[in-house]
Amino acid sequence: MGTHAQQLLADRSRCTDRSGKLLLGAPVLFLCLFAVSFSARAQVQQTPDCLTCHGTSIGLKNSAGKDISVNAATHMRGPHASLSCLDCHAGASAQTHNAKTASASCVACHSDAAKALAASAHAALGDPNSSATCIACHGTGNTQRAVAGTQFCATCHATEVEQYQASIHGRARDHGNGDVPTCQSCHGSTHMVLSASDPRSPVSKQRLPDTCGSCHSDPKLAAKYMFAEVRPVDAWRQGVHGRAIAAGNLNAASCSDCHGTHDILPVSDPRSRVWKQNVASTCGHCHAGVYRTYATSIHGQAVARGVLQAATCTDCHSEHRILAPGNPGSPVYMANVSQEACSRCHADTQLMAGFNLPQDRVPTYEDSYHGLAAREGRQTVANCASCHGVHNIYPSSDPRSTVNRANLGKTCGQCHADAGSRFAIGPVHVLASTTPGGRVLDFVKLFYFIVIPVTLGLMFLHNFLDWRRKALAALAQYRRVPGQLRLNRSERIQHVLLLTSFIVLVITGFALKFPHAFWVDPIVRWEHHVPIRGWVHRAAGVVLIGTSIWHILYLSAKRSGRRWFRDMVPDLRDAKEAVQTVKYNLGRRDSLPPYRRFNYAEKAEYWALVWGTIVMAVTGILLWLNNWILAHLPHPAAILAVSTAVHFYEAILATLAIVIWHFYAVLFDPDIYPIKWTFLTGRAPEHEHREVKDGETDPPLAPVSPLPPVSGETGQPDAPGAP
Repeated sequence: MGTHAQQLLADRSRCTDRSGKLLLGAPVLFLCLFAVSFSARAQVQQTPDCLTCHGTSIGLKNSAGKDISVNAATHMRGPHASLSCLDCHAGASAQTHNAKTASASCVACHSDAAKALAASAHAALGDPNSSATCIACHGTGNTQRAVAGTQFCATCHATEVEQYQASIHGRARDHGNGDVPTCQSCHGSTHMVLSASDPRSPVSKQRLPDTCGSCHSDPKLAAKYMFAEVRPVDAWRQGVHGRAIAAGNLNAASCSDCHGTHDILPVSDPRSRVWKQNVASTCGHCHAGVYRTYATSIHGQAVARGVLQAATCTDCHSEHRILAPGNPGSPVYMANVSQEACSRCHADTQLMAGFNLPQDRVPTYEDSYHGLAAREGRQTVANCASCHGVHNIYPSSDPRSTVNRANLGKTCGQCHADAGSRFAIGPVHVLASTTPGGRVLDFVKLFYFIVIPVTLGLMFLHNFLDWRRKALAALAQYRRVPGQLRLNRSERIQHVLLLTSFIVLVITGFALKFPHAFWVDPIVRWEHHVPIRGWVHRAAGVVLIGTSIWHILYLSAKRSGRRWFRDMVPDLRDAKEAVQTVKYNLGRRDSLPPYRRFNYAEKAEYWALVWGTIVMAVTGILLWLNNWILAHLPHPAAILAVSTAVHFYEAILATLAIVIWHFYAVLFDPDIYPIKWTFLTGRAPEHEHREVKDGETDPPLAPVSPLPPVSGETGQPDAPGAP
């Protein structure tokens, strides 16, 4: 309170009338000092002598005629309410003062704002160190000016603010949407606004995509407002325009070049620069020559007439991720034009029917030599644009069209010299039945549709009968050979069930994961009529689980099962046998080690099978019960996602392990090729002798009568056609 008291005393000493008599006595001075302690009214009253001259009722003016009165009520509502007069007008403490000695300087407290203003575009408003410059925007104590928002900026930028208020951003803000950007959101703080030509400015060509992306690449805002494209800035950076600006070419298109600056309108607004009918002219600001050509084309004319389904620039080149035509990822790359650009419309049968246009253009091209060669990856084969043009596409009846009958020789002659002179140019987009000789082609197709299956079927039947006869003879011989019993009947049945269910599971499971594979096509076609793939897959899974349960019961309840389990338990000798076998195969050992009933390779495969069956059964059941899991278990999405991944990768591991490990042992091993018949006879091959534990003998098999020899057969039957 001492500071204010001193100030009041100083003011009191100056407060005299013209005759020099005091206006107030000592008691009044005491009351004034006491009144300072009251917060509400006291702060306005702490310098009453200033208001004696500068109060609004006096209307005091300076020598220049400027009003220098102070509205105390307005001052108390402002940001400087906590300050007294002398905090800013220190020179006014003197008994006599003038405008020069009592002037206030905003820079005294706001030097940082002055420094920032000096480097900004708003430095043109005046000397940043002059309070007059500050007052131009902020006003004096008598005027409470808003220094944020569009209306404040309209003081100087009326046209831009008017455009903003009519834009999608301004209208949304008028409806109370607090997410939309304001002037400061894009241009930055008022004291730090930089010219758009300044590379540091948020609205410069280099930084504008980041500024726009702060909202338009925000996944939360994209989800909230359902943006048509979630990350347009990322897509733009990958395109030719984004890369050009990153390389320093500021003539390339950025956000504002296409969408506008302050006058950004929704894409559905016909006044918008990116409205379907305006896209081409917007692109034409940079690509003027292309625009002039497109505007006269069939697509350009259709769009101009209001046919919004017709193609414009973005339909072929895409919107933000515009790649160069020579980029293999571009829709207009020579290998992609027909499949990605033109077919988007011309393969849409509903769209083509709506405009009474031929619906066979894309399929007939794909079935032609050009289409088949393009599908194989040929880069030089003709595509749609090679014949019809790029931007200069006209109806075939138009003399300017490259596919007009008068121009076909020149068009086809680009690839086929002397086209139209040495050989005739026939119809192009035609079905086989409408071509010259179409009926002959139909007969040829019918002939081979009959001849091919009949011929190949007879070949297959002949060879199957030959294979069956020899296989039965080999099997009979296999049974007559005294070999050790490896699998009893129960074990062989378990093996057959395991084999069958596993194959069915592999086929029906991978058919779901790879529905476009050629071998899955019959299953997919069948699914359209009778969707049984899933039920077959589950049934095979039940068989596999049931077989596993049977096997567990067999191991625990049967003597032969317990013997199986004991023989399958791995030990240190298996590791030694593995090392000795590898040495033998490398030529470092003269003979194979003696194996027991099950060697190290068979034990490894067995326990891998046990592990895989458990994993596949558990994850398969979880996926089967997905609805129950979603309703009752915590974190159901994570459980199902992990189960799907484990089920899929374990299936790949199991399938490849069977093909590489098991099939070699039972099919491709030269010692037993073409097949190891143990899965049917239970007996091991004669050369495959294993150690037998004391007291354990192999039960004899009933003799099998060999098949009667074929007439004239004296030994192993010759292959058909052999000399």
